[in-house]
Amino acid sequence: MKFPTLAILLVSAASCAPKPVQKTPARTFHRQVGNPAPRIAAFCGSKSGQQVGNGECWTLADEAFRSAGARRPGIDPRVWGRTVNAAKEGLKPGDVIEFQSARFPDGTVTGAAHTAVVVKGGSWEKFTIAEQNWGRKTVRVREMNLKARLSGKVTVYRPQ
Repeated sequence: MKFPTLAILLVSAASCAPKPVQKTPARTFHRQVGNPAPRIAAFCGSKSGQQVGNGECWTLADEAFRSAGARRPGIDPRVWGRTVNAAKEGLKPGDVIEFQSARFPDGTVTGAAHTAVVVKGGSWEKFTIAEQNWGRKTVRVREMNLKARLSGKVTVYRPQ
């Protein structure tokens, strides 16, 4: 009779099934209540002289958002919130600036894409940013004047 053999075969096959693989949990960041902008600015300002993540410019903003529990709208990695008219609204701590081949009178020229975070707000003529991957892969803090831009594009985002 072949019936017992078949039953043994089914039991054997079931016992050879692969065990579920336990995955290492990904880094999780909890959404915090309230405006994340002050936490974003504080994170960036506290990292002066240090490398954040892989040292790329956008990594500083990305890690600051994660640290603050902030979320970016959509899937575009270079959009950080609502677009701000810096000339009318000024700049606030936590705003993120995306430069595209921007050139300034002091000889500063950004690459095709460069990200910085406002750590001290003000008018579009005088405010302070934190950035990395500008000559070196560590965070530096410096004053900016967007009004002095000679060419290129600058977009300011305000996290919400």
